[in-house]
Amino acid sequence: MASKQKTEREELNRQLLNHEFSCDNEFFALYNNAKTVARHYCVAENAVAVLSNMPLATSYICYGHLGERLGLGNATEEVESIWEKKLMDRIHPDDMVEKIAWELQFLSFVNEQPAEQKSDYYLQHFIRMRDAQGLVLNVRHRIFYLDHDARGNVRITLCLYTAAHQHSGASGIVRSLDDTLVSHSSINMQTLLTAREREILELTGQGKASKQIAELLHISINTVNNHRQHIMRKLLCQNTAEAIAVAGKLGLLGTR
Repeated sequence: MASKQKTEREELNRQLLNHEFSCDNEFFALYNNAKTVARHYCVAENAVAVLSNMPLATSYICYGHLGERLGLGNATEEVESIWEKKLMDRIHPDDMVEKIAWELQFLSFVNEQPAEQKSDYYLQHFIRMRDAQGLVLNVRHRIFYLDHDARGNVRITLCLYTAAHQHSGASGIVRSLDDTLVSHSSINMQTLLTAREREILELTGQGKASKQIAELLHISINTVNNHRQHIMRKLLCQNTAEAIAVAGKLGLLGTR
């Protein structure tokens, strides 16, 4: 499971961290203030709050009472990763595809917004997690991009996990100024995979092996396998079935 989650996060990791970030004293003051905000959210909402610092590739995590319920304790820690691995390991496997699809859509959507509007939105969706007794707990997961540099790169992200009734509320990207959901039609994911990558994924979904795909497309097996690796990385997936499911949710298949 740990290896699978690491692979699934590679593309988001690339998109979030593969930049030359612009940082100054003002940024670090903002990050320290955001730590206070995370602690307050943790107390006020009985939440687990994860504050990720992209330039430093670190996270500040406040576990709170929900952390206790999940068997993770009730304390704070800083880790050398932008991913909350302990929490990821507790997510129900069936919910990973939807989680990946939503996060890719959110990052794509925010990247297209004007600089002054990038922080006006957050993502919320619902996942199942295992508590300390191994029982299923319904959790509301929200992602806020708190700060961007002059180039538009995300520098500070806040993730909140709170207990929820099963699917209470709607999943989606929310404009916080008026509490409205963003229409899916305004989120363009078509450029995430190339036409050739979509073609190979569709043929793979039809049960064709790499050798057959290579013969059909008149390319080498190595080229097919390279495309497969790119697809898995871009869709944050470990296997073909997962990649096809994520691509289907994003509307990437049958669009060539």
